[in-house]
Amino acid sequence: MDKPLRILAVVNVPWDPRLGAARVWIELTEEWQKAGHLVEKFCLTDAYPRPAPSGAFAALRLLFFPSLAAKFIRNNASRFDVVDALIGTVPFSKRSLGFKGLLVARSVGLYHLYEKFERMAASRWPAPPKGKFASRAFYEFFYSRARKASDRSVRHCDVLNVPNSDEVVAVKDELHVTAPVIFQPYGLGSERAEALRRESASAEQRLHKNKIVFIGMWSPRKGSKEWGRIIRQVRSRVPNACFLFLGTMIQNEAVWRDLESEPVDFVEILPQFNPDELPQLLADCTLGVFPSYIEGFGMAVVEQLAARLPTIAYDVPGPRDILHDLPQLLVPAGDIDALSNSICEILGSDLPRYEELARRSEQIALEFSWPDIARNTIAEYRKYLNHVRG
Repeated sequence: MDKPLRILAVVNVPWDPRLGAARVWIELTEEWQKAGHLVEKFCLTDAYPRPAPSGAFAALRLLFFPSLAAKFIRNNASRFDVVDALIGTVPFSKRSLGFKGLLVARSVGLYHLYEKFERMAASRWPAPPKGKFASRAFYEFFYSRARKASDRSVRHCDVLNVPNSDEVVAVKDELHVTAPVIFQPYGLGSERAEALRRESASAEQRLHKNKIVFIGMWSPRKGSKEWGRIIRQVRSRVPNACFLFLGTMIQNEAVWRDLESEPVDFVEILPQFNPDELPQLLADCTLGVFPSYIEGFGMAVVEQLAARLPTIAYDVPGPRDILHDLPQLLVPAGDIDALSNSICEILGSDLPRYEELARRSEQIALEFSWPDIARNTIAEYRKYLNHVRG
């Protein structure tokens, strides 16, 4: 029988399941530990236990985090078989780290594709420069350094782990990465998937509710500039449609400003919630909408599907892998008319059609299981670990 692997997870955010990057490692770690593997972490709060006094200090901490992670690895290199690190957090060669195991660079959203979105967003939604010249120069320097760290991280790794098929193509054809590429999506734990299914109201109750839900941080990347038009178009055809925004992580006033609206009773905003509350929050919703322009994966889509909610998304990296068997739920990125039409079509469904769509949604969610993904990832890591150790 193969020995348990000793794995170090490295991520430059707090170890908090509300944060998408950390959540990947937290949930993988739970599955790996259940299977007998030994997993430790080195995260932002391990490097800096005290809160940063300002945004500038927080940015500086991110710049210095790789050096602290490298120091931790050098001091503990013999204790680990695998270092599974967020791209950019370990931009050093294994020789310089004194590490002889498998060095994995993991993407939770490929920086190269996110930069493409940022260029598009700057053109589509131009905004006046904010802050003083010195501040802007500092952040330009910060992003330049972060990009270089990401490039070095990809160049020095033994294996690159990406969560969607578009990133497989991008790293080979656009970044010309020579390291092997593993494609492993994200998933749901068995208990969470069951809770989402169990709490779901009947299809008849949910269809009657005409309630649309969005889960995610409020930002242009996730559609904040477009939700106002979406709401107006949908309610012009379905006057009793209502909307729920979960986990916006921003003051409600900013959301209303983007919606170009005063507070109204048919829009509910919940800036933060406990992950364990999600099954109940989704229980009476009719469908999910996820107008994100770029994702590493899009776990919010899988969670809503698991709750038997048909979920309409832009046809972009991540969601297109999840919804490939329900292509009618994908619409071209930025096509608000098509998105609104799809919403209204589902709200206007008869009960048998809605029940079938809900059943197929749940079935798709079952394809994304953390136990299976964790097991498959370990199998890949063993294969490449044997190779690097000769």
